[in-house]
Amino acid sequence: MEGRKQSATGQESEDFMKYFTKLDLSTAMNLTPEAMDVLLLSCGISSTRESLSKDEVRAIQHYLQQQSDGLSAQAQERLERTVEQYTVLVDTCSLLHYQFSAWMEHMLPILRRTGKQIVIPGSILREMGQLADKKPELAQPVRTATGWLNRLHREGLLAVYGGNSETFGDHQLLTAATQFHTKNRLLVVTQDKDLATDLMGLNQLSSVQGKKVLVLRINKYGYLSRFHPDAKQSGSSCSFFPPAPLVEDDQQILPLTQLPTTGDEVIGTSGTLILGDVLGQGGEGTIYDLGDGTVAKLYHPEKRTAARRDKLQLMVTAPIREQGICWPQELLCNTQGEFVGYRMPRAAGTSLQRCLLNQNSVQRYFPSGQRAELARLAVTILEKLQLLHRSGVLLGDINLNNILMVSPSEVWLVDCDSYQVGGYPCPVGKSPFLPPELLGKHLSQQLRTPGNEAFAVATLLFMLMLPGKAPYAQQGGDSMENAIREGNFPYPCGDNHGSGVPEGPWRYQWSHLPLYIKQYFHGTFQKEGRFYAEEKRLPVSTWLSVFRRYLELLETGALQERDEQSGKIYPNRLKEGGKQPRQVSQRRICQMCGEEFDLSQQEENFYRSKGFFLPQTCPRCRQLKRMMDQNSAGSQPA
Repeated sequence: MEGRKQSATGQESEDFMKYFTKLDLSTAMNLTPEAMDVLLLSCGISSTRESLSKDEVRAIQHYLQQQSDGLSAQAQERLERTVEQYTVLVDTCSLLHYQFSAWMEHMLPILRRTGKQIVIPGSILREMGQLADKKPELAQPVRTATGWLNRLHREGLLAVYGGNSETFGDHQLLTAATQFHTKNRLLVVTQDKDLATDLMGLNQLSSVQGKKVLVLRINKYGYLSRFHPDAKQSGSSCSFFPPAPLVEDDQQILPLTQLPTTGDEVIGTSGTLILGDVLGQGGEGTIYDLGDGTVAKLYHPEKRTAARRDKLQLMVTAPIREQGICWPQELLCNTQGEFVGYRMPRAAGTSLQRCLLNQNSVQRYFPSGQRAELARLAVTILEKLQLLHRSGVLLGDINLNNILMVSPSEVWLVDCDSYQVGGYPCPVGKSPFLPPELLGKHLSQQLRTPGNEAFAVATLLFMLMLPGKAPYAQQGGDSMENAIREGNFPYPCGDNHGSGVPEGPWRYQWSHLPLYIKQYFHGTFQKEGRFYAEEKRLPVSTWLSVFRRYLELLETGALQERDEQSGKIYPNRLKEGGKQPRQVSQRRICQMCGEEFDLSQQEENFYRSKGFFLPQTCPRCRQLKRMMDQNSAGSQPA
């Protein structure tokens, strides 16, 4: 029987591969449909195929492995050239990186051949010992790093800078870098973005006459990568707010002798502050200007509960100091020492609710009328959401009133005191941003999940692409909440024709979205869609990749070449099928595949307006490079 079971399972697996669809494969590899088409064409498979045979799947796997091997060889060559030219200084966080061993496997033959040494500050040895004692989860990475350092020391490939007794940390590493780079071309390997910024700042110091400092990080393949300004890499992989049990909602109102007002003093950990003019007032409290780019939110007496105070006390322990996030900085008390509120950055801008209220509002706040502005706004918001999610924070009450826009590249997230942190839930939320599983629930008694949040994020993005229109709003039929409960999404996608699309510009706007974005929205909002279930909804990181690609297509004019109306916020007709004639600026030779490719006038204008070099590779090779960097199967080289 056991053998028969295994045989049946094997047959099921073969049948599954036989009927593996293009969408299945693109989802498994986290590829957009457009990137999937590029991959199929590169493997000699028609991009119009919707199902793939076993042999075609194997051909794709073989192609990816070949590409991975080629990229590994290129990465090793780059590593060799870098090590030959630079003195290599390594930080603690890189020594403890999960791919440090893989990096050392790649480095060791280079060090042996060149006789060069890796340099570490002497304090690191003591620091790692203390980390292993304080954090048991780091004991194994410390043992691994120590083993490699001992091996390098025995072979004469390790140099130790400074004494073991010196104070360790970023200061010593910065000191070492300052001294080394006056005489040597210095490469510092660190995972800490803040430290990397400080180190790269040495290149700007006129008081230090030295060579340029190169700062790289160990990547997931065991090679070195640059820090990117928009990557939001954190100095720590640890969440500020790990998951915790639900905290009981303590609604005990705290005693209050006096509630300060304009001209009165409030006390924080930073000292005494004077309340300025009232900037606003709401159901929870009053906002006062503090005159230094920050404001004080003082709660109404009946809103000063023990639970609110305790939650804010937890929030101020997290050093979230991101421009555009009104994160609590310190608790505030009156002169009697009684909790009255908190201090936060002063926000600017106009709520998205007003910006997207109607077509006149959209034309006022997005005067160019170009859809690239909406895509840029989506990317800006997603970058801030990703930072908060990586810190263990769920917003919970995502809505158009809680996001203020200064410009598509500058937004402010407000009402952060309602966010879910640790075991403290977000007690508020409303349709259309609540997923079906939360409708009718007491939100103050339930912790949100990443899947709950993902629904709200998808709704927000939909309302940016179809300005102000909720995904379940439809012509006739049920109420919006019933449509959410039933997963009744009105917009068509592929073979799903939909019904009830609202009257107005929405059908045209939907028509001009790229197919892959329509598939992601449809899969999220339509019942039984690929991403409909709570645990299958798309994370912010996926949406960020999707909208960065969309922004690139709009800014380079690639979509407008197919249909000029695709670049407009308000197209006046449905999308046309055929490509529009391209205005070719010049013909170039791809440096990767050697094939000729055309550069359109729109593309050239875009690159020159941004101060970028013109592309040296064809669109297909550029797409493959991005795809392989992010999605290579089994691409962590040994």
